[in-house]
Amino acid sequence: MVIPKFIIKNNMQKSTKTGLYFRDLISDNDLEQISRNLTGSSQYTVEFVNNDYKDDFLDESYNKGRLGILHFKSKVYYICFSDFSNAGRNSAVQSVPTAYNMFYLNKFVDKELVFYFLPSSGNNATNYHKFMYRLMATAGFKFLNTPSELIDKLQPFNSIDDIILARKENSNRNSSNNATYILKNNNHNYDIYGKTYGANKYETSLICYAVSSLATRNDKITLYQYNEKDLKELPKSSLLVLKKMGNLRIINIDDELEKQELRKTNSIRSPRFNARLLDRFGDKKCVLCGCEINEIIQGAHIWPVSEIKKRKDLSITEQLEFATDGENGLWMCQNHHKLFDSHIIRLTENGQLKYMDQIPEAYKSYINSVTTIFCLPPKIVTRDFRHYIRLRNSLLQD
Repeated sequence: MVIPKFIIKNNMQKSTKTGLYFRDLISDNDLEQISRNLTGSSQYTVEFVNNDYKDDFLDESYNKGRLGILHFKSKVYYICFSDFSNAGRNSAVQSVPTAYNMFYLNKFVDKELVFYFLPSSGNNATNYHKFMYRLMATAGFKFLNTPSELIDKLQPFNSIDDIILARKENSNRNSSNNATYILKNNNHNYDIYGKTYGANKYETSLICYAVSSLATRNDKITLYQYNEKDLKELPKSSLLVLKKMGNLRIINIDDELEKQELRKTNSIRSPRFNARLLDRFGDKKCVLCGCEINEIIQGAHIWPVSEIKKRKDLSITEQLEFATDGENGLWMCQNHHKLFDSHIIRLTENGQLKYMDQIPEAYKSYINSVTTIFCLPPKIVTRDFRHYIRLRNSLLQD
Protein backbone atom coordinates (compact mmCIF):
# COMPACT_ATOMS: atom_id res chain seq x y z
CA MET A 1 0.00 0.00 0.00
CA VAL A 2 1.34 3.43 -0.97
CA ILE A 3 0.97 5.92 1.90
CA PRO A 4 0.86 9.68 1.10
CA LYS A 5 3.82 11.60 2.49
CA PHE A 6 3.98 15.28 3.45
CA ILE A 7 7.28 17.16 3.46
CA ILE A 8 7.00 20.57 5.12
CA LYS A 9 9.65 23.14 5.93
CA ASN A 10 9.25 23.76 9.64
CA ASN A 11 10.75 27.26 9.81
CA MET A 12 8.75 30.29 8.79
CA GLN A 13 10.47 33.59 8.02
CA LYS A 14 10.11 34.90 11.59
CA SER A 15 10.09 31.60 13.51
CA THR A 16 13.36 32.34 15.33
CA LYS A 17 11.82 35.57 16.69
CA THR A 18 8.29 34.36 17.38
CA GLY A 19 9.06 30.79 18.44
CA LEU A 20 6.17 29.69 16.20
CA TYR A 21 6.84 26.91 13.70
CA PHE A 22 4.78 25.17 11.05
CA ARG A 23 4.32 22.04 13.13
CA ASP A 24 2.58 24.34 15.68
CA LEU A 25 0.05 25.60 13.10
CA ILE A 26 -1.00 22.43 11.35
CA SER A 27 -2.93 19.79 13.28
CA ASP A 28 -3.13 16.08 12.61
CA ASN A 29 -6.76 16.64 11.62
CA ASP A 30 -5.68 19.17 8.97
CA LEU A 31 -3.18 16.75 7.43
CA GLU A 32 -5.65 13.87 7.55
CA GLN A 33 -8.33 15.98 5.85
CA ILE A 34 -5.92 17.09 3.14
CA SER A 35 -4.72 13.56 2.49
CA ARG A 36 -8.25 12.17 2.38
CA ASN A 37 -9.47 14.90 0.00
CA LEU A 38 -6.53 14.65 -2.40
CA THR A 39 -5.59 10.98 -2.30
CA GLY A 40 -8.58 9.20 -0.76
CA SER A 41 -6.38 7.90 2.06
CA SER A 42 -6.73 8.91 5.71
CA GLN A 43 -3.32 7.45 6.42
CA TYR A 44 -0.24 9.58 5.84
CA THR A 45 3.26 10.32 7.02
CA VAL A 46 4.74 13.75 7.58
CA GLU A 47 8.31 15.02 7.82
CA PHE A 48 8.98 18.53 9.07
CA VAL A 49 12.37 19.44 7.64
CA ASN A 50 14.90 22.17 8.39
CA ASN A 51 16.13 25.03 6.22
CA ASP A 52 19.05 23.04 4.80
CA TYR A 53 16.75 20.38 3.32
CA LYS A 54 16.35 20.44 -0.46
CA ASP A 55 14.90 18.19 -3.13
CA ASP A 56 13.31 18.57 -6.58
CA PHE A 57 10.45 20.61 -5.10
CA LEU A 58 11.93 22.52 -2.16
CA ASP A 59 15.00 24.76 -2.03
CA GLU A 60 17.33 25.42 0.88
CA SER A 61 15.45 28.14 2.76
CA TYR A 62 12.76 28.75 5.32
CA ASN A 63 9.19 27.84 4.31
CA LYS A 64 8.61 30.21 1.42
CA GLY A 65 5.03 30.24 0.19
CA ARG A 66 3.73 28.61 3.38
CA LEU A 67 4.00 25.34 1.49
CA GLY A 68 3.55 21.69 2.18
CA ILE A 69 4.50 19.17 -0.50
CA LEU A 70 2.40 15.99 -0.62
CA HIS A 71 3.75 12.99 -2.53
CA PHE A 72 1.38 10.23 -3.57
CA LYS A 73 2.28 7.62 -6.15
CA SER A 74 3.46 9.58 -9.21
CA LYS A 75 1.70 12.82 -8.29
CA VAL A 76 2.87 15.85 -6.33
CA TYR A 77 0.58 18.36 -4.62
CA TYR A 78 1.73 21.87 -3.76
CA ILE A 79 -0.35 22.93 -0.75
CA CYS A 80 -0.30 26.61 0.24
CA PHE A 81 -1.63 27.18 3.75
CA SER A 82 -3.55 30.35 4.63
CA ASP A 83 -2.37 32.78 7.27
CA PHE A 84 -3.99 31.95 10.58
CA SER A 85 -4.39 35.59 11.62
CA ASN A 86 -5.55 37.12 8.31
CA ALA A 87 -5.16 40.52 9.93
CA GLY A 88 -4.34 42.75 6.98
CA ARG A 89 -5.67 43.28 3.49
CA ASN A 90 -2.92 41.20 1.91
CA SER A 91 -1.94 38.89 4.77
CA ALA A 92 -4.29 36.12 3.65
CA VAL A 93 -2.64 35.87 0.23
CA GLN A 94 0.85 37.29 0.68
CA SER A 95 2.44 33.84 0.35
CA VAL A 96 0.35 32.83 -2.65
CA PRO A 97 2.47 34.35 -5.46
CA THR A 98 5.58 32.66 -4.06
CA ALA A 99 3.80 29.31 -3.89
CA TYR A 100 2.44 29.80 -7.40
CA ASN A 101 5.88 30.68 -8.77
CA MET A 102 7.46 27.57 -7.25
CA PHE A 103 4.67 25.41 -8.66
CA TYR A 104 4.66 26.98 -12.12
CA LEU A 105 8.43 26.98 -12.62
CA ASN A 106 8.89 23.35 -11.56
CA LYS A 107 9.15 21.12 -14.64
CA PHE A 108 7.49 18.15 -12.98
CA VAL A 109 4.38 17.32 -15.02
CA ASP A 110 1.96 15.45 -12.75
CA LYS A 111 1.30 18.14 -10.15
CA GLU A 112 -1.59 20.10 -8.64
CA LEU A 113 -1.84 23.44 -6.82
CA VAL A 114 -3.95 23.63 -3.66
CA PHE A 115 -4.88 26.31 -1.12
CA TYR A 116 -5.89 25.09 2.33
CA PHE A 117 -7.81 27.35 4.71
CA LEU A 118 -6.47 27.06 8.25
CA PRO A 119 -8.77 28.27 11.04
CA SER A 120 -8.53 32.07 11.01
CA SER A 121 -9.22 34.84 13.48
CA GLY A 122 -9.83 37.31 10.65
CA ASN A 123 -12.57 37.81 8.09
CA ASN A 124 -12.03 35.64 5.02
CA ALA A 125 -15.13 36.88 3.23
CA THR A 126 -14.58 40.59 2.62
CA ASN A 127 -15.23 41.67 -0.97
CA TYR A 128 -11.51 42.20 -1.39
CA HIS A 129 -10.64 38.69 -0.19
CA LYS A 130 -13.29 37.11 -2.41
CA PHE A 131 -11.84 38.97 -5.38
CA MET A 132 -8.34 37.70 -4.58
CA TYR A 133 -9.52 34.13 -4.10
CA ARG A 134 -11.30 34.24 -7.45
CA LEU A 135 -8.04 35.40 -9.05
CA MET A 136 -6.37 32.37 -7.47
CA ALA A 137 -9.08 30.06 -8.82
CA THR A 138 -8.59 31.57 -12.28
CA ALA A 139 -4.84 30.94 -12.06
CA GLY A 140 -5.46 27.28 -11.18
CA PHE A 141 -5.73 26.93 -7.41
CA LYS A 142 -8.00 24.26 -5.95
CA PHE A 143 -9.48 25.14 -2.52
CA LEU A 144 -9.76 22.83 0.49
CA ASN A 145 -11.46 23.38 3.84
CA THR A 146 -13.31 26.36 2.38
CA PRO A 147 -15.11 28.40 5.09
CA SER A 148 -18.89 28.21 4.91
CA GLU A 149 -19.19 31.92 4.11
CA LEU A 150 -17.13 31.37 0.95
CA ILE A 151 -18.89 28.29 -0.39
CA ASP A 152 -20.02 28.88 -4.01
CA LYS A 153 -18.25 32.28 -4.08
CA LEU A 154 -14.83 31.22 -5.39
CA GLN A 155 -15.60 30.57 -9.04
CA PRO A 156 -12.89 31.45 -11.59
CA PHE A 157 -13.39 34.56 -13.70
CA ASN A 158 -14.69 33.94 -17.21
CA SER A 159 -12.80 36.68 -19.05
CA ILE A 160 -10.46 39.64 -18.61
CA ASP A 161 -13.49 41.94 -18.87
CA ASP A 162 -15.07 39.96 -16.01
CA ILE A 163 -12.00 40.71 -13.85
CA ILE A 164 -12.16 44.42 -14.77
CA LEU A 165 -15.81 44.63 -13.72
CA ALA A 166 -15.23 42.84 -10.41
CA ARG A 167 -12.13 44.92 -9.70
CA LYS A 168 -14.05 48.12 -10.31
CA GLU A 169 -16.93 47.03 -8.08
CA ASN A 170 -14.46 46.21 -5.31
CA SER A 171 -12.70 49.57 -5.70
CA ASN A 172 -16.01 51.43 -5.55
CA ARG A 173 -16.70 49.83 -2.17
CA ASN A 174 -13.24 50.67 -0.84
CA SER A 175 -11.30 53.45 -2.56
CA SER A 176 -8.10 52.45 -0.76
CA ASN A 177 -7.94 49.22 -2.78
CA ASN A 178 -6.05 50.90 -5.59
CA ALA A 179 -2.72 49.14 -5.97
CA THR A 180 -3.47 47.71 -9.42
CA TYR A 181 -5.70 48.84 -12.27
CA ILE A 182 -6.71 47.03 -15.45
CA LEU A 183 -7.69 49.31 -18.33
CA LYS A 184 -9.30 48.25 -21.60
CA ASN A 185 -8.15 50.40 -24.53
CA ASN A 186 -10.15 48.61 -27.21
CA ASN A 187 -11.15 45.10 -28.17
CA HIS A 188 -8.36 42.68 -27.17
CA ASN A 189 -6.08 45.50 -25.95
CA TYR A 190 -5.48 45.89 -22.20
CA ASP A 191 -3.10 47.79 -19.93
CA ILE A 192 -2.31 46.74 -16.36
CA TYR A 193 -0.91 49.45 -14.08
CA GLY A 194 0.67 47.60 -11.20
CA LYS A 195 2.49 48.95 -8.18
CA THR A 196 5.34 46.78 -7.00
CA TYR A 197 6.21 48.37 -3.66
CA GLY A 198 5.71 46.33 -0.50
CA ALA A 199 2.46 44.39 -0.21
CA ASN A 200 1.16 45.80 -3.51
CA LYS A 201 3.26 43.25 -5.38
CA TYR A 202 0.99 40.43 -4.18
CA GLU A 203 -2.09 41.98 -5.77
CA THR A 204 -0.24 42.92 -8.95
CA SER A 205 1.20 39.42 -9.32
CA LEU A 206 -2.13 37.64 -8.78
CA ILE A 207 -3.98 39.89 -11.21
CA CYS A 208 -1.30 39.30 -13.85
CA TYR A 209 -1.42 35.51 -13.36
CA ALA A 210 -5.20 35.47 -13.75
CA VAL A 211 -5.19 37.79 -16.76
CA SER A 212 -2.47 35.74 -18.45
CA SER A 213 -4.41 32.53 -17.77
CA LEU A 214 -7.45 33.98 -19.55
CA ALA A 215 -5.64 35.71 -22.41
CA THR A 216 -6.39 34.57 -25.94
CA ARG A 217 -4.08 34.63 -28.94
CA ASN A 218 -5.61 37.94 -30.07
CA ASP A 219 -5.20 39.75 -26.76
CA LYS A 220 -2.49 42.39 -26.45
CA ILE A 221 -1.68 42.99 -22.77
CA THR A 222 0.90 45.36 -21.30
CA LEU A 223 1.96 45.49 -17.66
CA TYR A 224 3.29 48.88 -16.62
CA GLN A 225 5.30 48.50 -13.42
CA TYR A 226 5.47 51.63 -11.36
CA ASN A 227 5.96 52.97 -7.89
CA GLU A 228 6.26 56.61 -6.97
CA LYS A 229 8.27 56.03 -3.79
CA ASP A 230 11.01 53.87 -5.22
CA LEU A 231 10.70 52.34 -8.66
CA LYS A 232 11.00 48.57 -8.36
CA GLU A 233 10.00 45.47 -10.26
CA LEU A 234 7.98 42.46 -9.27
CA PRO A 235 10.08 39.68 -7.73
CA LYS A 236 12.33 37.95 -10.25
CA SER A 237 10.43 34.69 -9.94
CA SER A 238 7.13 36.45 -10.69
CA LEU A 239 8.62 38.14 -13.76
CA LEU A 240 10.01 34.80 -14.92
CA VAL A 241 6.57 33.18 -14.60
CA LEU A 242 4.92 35.98 -16.60
CA LYS A 243 7.57 35.74 -19.30
CA LYS A 244 7.04 31.99 -19.53
CA MET A 245 3.30 32.53 -19.84
CA GLY A 246 4.28 34.53 -22.89
CA ASN A 247 1.22 36.71 -23.46
CA LEU A 248 2.02 39.80 -21.41
CA ARG A 249 4.48 42.57 -22.31
CA ILE A 250 6.25 44.12 -19.32
CA ILE A 251 7.38 47.77 -19.30
CA ASN A 252 8.94 49.73 -16.46
CA ILE A 253 7.78 53.31 -16.15
CA ASP A 254 11.03 55.24 -15.87
CA ASP A 255 12.34 58.70 -16.73
CA GLU A 256 13.97 57.61 -19.98
CA LEU A 257 10.75 56.10 -21.29
CA GLU A 258 8.84 59.27 -20.41
CA LYS A 259 11.48 61.55 -21.95
CA GLN A 260 11.24 59.64 -25.22
CA GLU A 261 7.46 60.07 -25.20
CA LEU A 262 7.76 63.76 -24.40
CA ARG A 263 10.22 64.40 -27.23
CA LYS A 264 8.31 62.64 -29.98
CA THR A 265 4.72 63.83 -29.52
CA ASN A 266 2.63 66.69 -28.19
CA SER A 267 -0.26 64.50 -27.09
CA ILE A 268 1.68 61.88 -25.19
CA ARG A 269 0.06 58.66 -24.15
CA SER A 270 2.20 58.71 -21.08
CA PRO A 271 2.17 55.65 -18.81
CA ARG A 272 3.27 57.76 -15.84
CA PHE A 273 0.60 60.40 -16.52
CA ASN A 274 -2.06 57.69 -16.64
CA ALA A 275 -0.64 56.07 -13.50
CA ARG A 276 -0.82 59.35 -11.62
CA LEU A 277 -4.38 59.97 -12.79
CA LEU A 278 -5.29 56.52 -11.51
CA ASP A 279 -3.71 57.37 -8.16
CA ARG A 280 -5.58 60.68 -8.02
CA PHE A 281 -9.00 59.73 -9.37
CA GLY A 282 -9.17 55.95 -9.44
CA ASP A 283 -10.65 54.02 -12.37
CA LYS A 284 -11.36 55.88 -15.59
CA LYS A 285 -14.51 57.98 -15.33
CA CYS A 286 -15.29 61.19 -17.21
CA VAL A 287 -15.40 64.10 -14.77
CA LEU A 288 -18.06 65.87 -16.82
CA CYS A 289 -20.55 63.12 -17.65
CA GLY A 290 -19.66 60.12 -15.48
CA CYS A 291 -19.02 57.82 -18.46
CA GLU A 292 -17.04 54.75 -17.37
CA ILE A 293 -16.48 53.06 -20.73
CA ASN A 294 -12.72 52.47 -20.58
CA GLU A 295 -12.27 52.44 -24.32
CA ILE A 296 -13.38 56.08 -24.74
CA ILE A 297 -11.95 57.64 -21.55
CA GLN A 298 -8.70 59.57 -21.96
CA GLY A 299 -6.28 61.50 -19.79
CA ALA A 300 -6.86 65.17 -20.69
CA HIS A 301 -4.04 67.61 -19.91
CA ILE A 302 -5.01 70.95 -18.44
CA TRP A 303 -1.79 72.76 -19.32
CA PRO A 304 -1.15 71.17 -22.75
CA VAL A 305 2.07 69.26 -23.39
CA SER A 306 2.60 71.30 -26.59
CA GLU A 307 2.74 74.45 -24.46
CA ILE A 308 4.98 72.88 -21.83
CA LYS A 309 7.48 71.95 -24.55
CA LYS A 310 7.61 75.56 -25.75
CA ARG A 311 8.96 76.72 -22.41
CA LYS A 312 12.69 76.95 -23.09
CA ASP A 313 13.31 78.06 -19.53
CA LEU A 314 12.34 74.57 -18.33
CA SER A 315 14.70 71.60 -18.37
CA ILE A 316 13.54 68.34 -19.90
CA THR A 317 13.19 66.97 -16.35
CA GLU A 318 10.96 69.90 -15.35
CA GLN A 319 8.92 69.57 -18.54
CA LEU A 320 8.48 65.89 -17.81
CA GLU A 321 7.30 66.59 -14.27
CA PHE A 322 4.66 69.08 -15.45
CA ALA A 323 3.55 66.82 -18.32
CA THR A 324 3.03 63.80 -16.06
CA ASP A 325 1.67 65.56 -12.97
CA GLY A 326 -1.68 64.06 -11.93
CA GLU A 327 -2.80 67.54 -10.86
CA ASN A 328 -2.39 68.61 -14.50
CA GLY A 329 -5.01 66.23 -15.81
CA LEU A 330 -8.54 64.91 -15.72
CA TRP A 331 -10.28 61.79 -17.01
CA MET A 332 -12.56 62.81 -19.87
CA CYS A 333 -14.54 60.91 -22.46
CA GLN A 334 -13.55 61.51 -26.07
CA ASN A 335 -16.41 63.96 -26.59
CA HIS A 336 -15.56 66.18 -23.63
CA HIS A 337 -11.82 65.89 -24.24
CA LYS A 338 -12.24 67.20 -27.79
CA LEU A 339 -14.59 69.95 -26.65
CA PHE A 340 -12.05 70.92 -23.98
CA ASP A 341 -9.04 70.89 -26.32
CA SER A 342 -11.00 72.89 -28.89
CA HIS A 343 -11.80 75.47 -26.16
CA ILE A 344 -15.52 75.10 -26.88
CA ILE A 345 -15.76 74.43 -23.17
CA ARG A 346 -13.36 75.53 -20.47
CA LEU A 347 -12.99 75.33 -16.70
CA THR A 348 -12.64 78.18 -14.26
CA GLU A 349 -10.22 78.16 -11.32
CA ASN A 350 -13.15 77.10 -9.15
CA GLY A 351 -13.84 74.10 -11.38
CA GLN A 352 -16.96 75.48 -13.03
CA LEU A 353 -17.75 74.57 -16.64
CA LYS A 354 -18.09 77.53 -19.03
CA TYR A 355 -18.90 77.79 -22.73
CA MET A 356 -16.79 79.70 -25.22
CA ASP A 357 -18.00 83.23 -26.00
CA GLN A 358 -20.85 83.51 -28.50
CA ILE A 359 -21.38 79.79 -28.65
CA PRO A 360 -24.09 78.73 -31.15
CA GLU A 361 -27.29 77.59 -29.47
CA ALA A 362 -27.03 74.22 -31.23
CA TYR A 363 -23.62 73.66 -29.61
CA LYS A 364 -24.95 74.63 -26.20
CA SER A 365 -27.97 72.34 -26.57
CA TYR A 366 -25.72 69.39 -27.45
CA ILE A 367 -23.26 70.05 -24.61
CA ASN A 368 -26.14 70.26 -22.13
CA SER A 369 -27.46 66.94 -23.38
CA VAL A 370 -24.17 65.07 -22.84
CA THR A 371 -22.98 66.83 -19.68
CA THR A 372 -24.20 66.00 -16.19
CA ILE A 373 -21.50 67.69 -14.09
CA PHE A 374 -21.06 71.45 -14.46
CA CYS A 375 -18.92 72.03 -11.37
CA LEU A 376 -16.05 69.79 -10.28
CA PRO A 377 -16.03 68.47 -6.69
CA PRO A 378 -13.97 70.62 -4.29
CA LYS A 379 -11.48 67.80 -3.66
CA ILE A 380 -10.37 68.02 -7.30
CA VAL A 381 -9.90 71.78 -7.23
CA THR A 382 -6.55 71.85 -5.43
CA ARG A 383 -4.02 74.67 -5.40
CA ASP A 384 -1.92 73.00 -8.13
CA PHE A 385 -5.03 72.30 -10.19
CA ARG A 386 -6.00 75.99 -10.08
CA HIS A 387 -2.45 76.91 -11.13
CA TYR A 388 -2.68 74.70 -14.21
CA ILE A 389 -6.12 76.13 -15.05
CA ARG A 390 -4.67 79.66 -14.90
CA LEU A 391 -1.87 78.63 -17.28
CA ARG A 392 -4.38 77.08 -19.67
CA ASN A 393 -6.83 79.94 -19.60
CA SER A 394 -4.05 82.48 -20.15
CA LEU A 395 -3.59 80.92 -23.59
CA LEU A 396 -7.12 81.98 -24.51
CA GLN A 397 -6.27 85.61 -23.78
CA ASP A 398 -3.20 85.76 -26.03
